[in-house]
Amino acid sequence: MNAPADIDCHIDWLSTDDGARLRRGHWRPAAPRGRVLLLQGLSEFLEKYTEVAQQLTARGLEVWSFDWRGQGHSTLGERPPADAFERHLADLELVLADLPPGPPPLLLAHSMGAHLALRQMSRRPRSVARAVLCAPMIGIHTRPWPQRVARRLARLMIRLGLGRRSLPGRANYTPVSIPFAVNPLTSDRASYERLCRRIRADPGLAFGQVDWYWLAAAFESLDRLHAVDPSLLDTPLLMLLAGRDQVVDSAAAAAFAARLPQARVQWIAGARHELLQEAPAIQAAVWAAIDREFAAAG
Repeated sequence: MNAPADIDCHIDWLSTDDGARLRRGHWRPAAPRGRVLLLQGLSEFLEKYTEVAQQLTARGLEVWSFDWRGQGHSTLGERPPADAFERHLADLELVLADLPPGPPPLLLAHSMGAHLALRQMSRRPRSVARAVLCAPMIGIHTRPWPQRVARRLARLMIRLGLGRRSLPGRANYTPVSIPFAVNPLTSDRASYERLCRRIRADPGLAFGQVDWYWLAAAFESLDRLHAVDPSLLDTPLLMLLAGRDQVVDSAAAAAFAARLPQARVQWIAGARHELLQEAPAIQAAVWAAIDREFAAAG
């Protein structure tokens, strides 16, 4: 497909070595003064970040983003399901390598994208200049089970050949199936309904299920992140943590940030998980923090 109907950006495609196609988006202001790589979270897609990209381009920043494989209109390729996060990292390397020549970009990432950004920065410390990580996935809420039980269940289901089964309550992981009143993502009805309209207009954007393979791979990737030598993560970064996050563990993120040489934490009071899709008063605090951090890059 070409550019989405409600997104003012150029769309192209990157091909991976295992046959996946990554849909990439590029927003360019008239006179860019810098560039940002925008990394999505689980189940997200380019269209969802239309307003975020508009905020960045209004600040004179060129924006690059892409749909993770299996999300939006990017394809899965031939990766084994247990290898999801390692393939995501390889795809991120490809996207960074394919950027036009220039200085390392700024980085703005949400949730799973922020987790992958941290792993990337630990492996390639100079791949980005400075980062803002919104509600980073450094720990996962696994209610109703304790995390140790969730880990064992994931391994058991895979051993039983049931790894492709959805997690309880995650058989249709799309906002269209979750009423606004009980959603854990945002307190802003207008933002939530806009997202649902975009999915209804293009049902192929709906993510589908979160399965046991994904959960097991997420735990493995979290373990690898926590095993990293903190001195390797010396990219200047700001973690924005949602005060009412029910999806990721904000306390775990704050504890992780305390180990890093150039990380700062800012809590956003009253916010749910999707800081970049929240109510206007919360958005004001989020964007003020982003502006301060990116201004420090010079």
